Amino acid sequence: MSATRYGFIDTKGELVIPSPHGTPFSFNEGLARMPTGDGWAFIDVKGETKLKVKRAFMGFSDGLALTDEGFIDPSGALVLPVTFKANFTKYVIAGAPYVNVGRFDSGLAPVMRSGAKASDGYINHQGEVVLDGFGGGLARAFFKGKALVSLKKPPKGETSRLIDPKGTCLATYSFESMGSSLMDGVVVVVKGQKLGFVNEAGEWVLAPGIASWDGALSECWFSEGLARVKVKGRYGFIDKKGGQVIEPRFEAVNGGFSEGLAAVKEGGLFGYIHPDGSWALTPRFASAQPFTHGRAVVLNAG
Repeated sequence: MSATRYGFIDTKGELVIPSPHGTPFSFNEGLARMPTGDGWAFIDVKGETKLKVKRAFMGFSDGLALTDEGFIDPSGALVLPVTFKANFTKYVIAGAPYVNVGRFDSGLAPVMRSGAKASDGYINHQGEVVLDGFGGGLARAFFKGKALVSLKKPPKGETSRLIDPKGTCLATYSFESMGSSLMDGVVVVVKGQKLGFVNEAGEWVLAPGIASWDGALSECWFSEGLARVKVKGRYGFIDKKGGQVIEPRFEAVNGGFSEGLAAVKEGGLFGYIHPDGSWALTPRFASAQPFTHGRAVVLNAG
């Protein structure tokens, strides 16, 4: 690699898009945001600048990206203005204040209000609240047209439910602790300090038997048929039957499998492995992110 420490590599490990001004972000919908020194740019997979903005807070999702002016479309046109206050920690959208706003998916974005009695909701592209009454302060975005939510005042015995963009309840769950979205058709659940996975209907796909190492459940999900697990301080991967596909030998895993590769750490450096555990790119990076659109963000160790 060149002297430029940050940038995008291809699947051969070659630096194809240098990022001399700092860490870029992964590609979403064909565009990635990258610091330029005098602002931010959205680039394509060839590294060509398609848009320049003062600040870029979120990449593109559902055709919209969040900048310092608000949500823009790929042409740079402002679709939904957002006013930022309190050093960019508060948002005002269509006249309403929020403490957080998530990415758009299925035409909706989650928004969080402040205060113990406040509820979360979802806004449309016009900034109108179209779904409301959710709790938890999680601002969970829709994923492939479905969202796991908790009601502010749930019925007895219900802890969360799966909804569609119209707010229709598709399923209800009574688990005390579960993940934030259905990935690969399943979601992680904690029961008795053990991790398991259920499907959309709440049926066990993999009964609880994996030692829970992360109370926030932020590190365990299935992607491309495999999920990372941690055993005695090391990470490996299991399949949906609970079989150990890749033995726990890695110091860390960034994300999961994406486009057939996973970023893992061994010997203090990151590389990429295939689903059979063999090396696609041997460890050589100080940090590495999952591949999207055939590109991955890395920090060169040199």
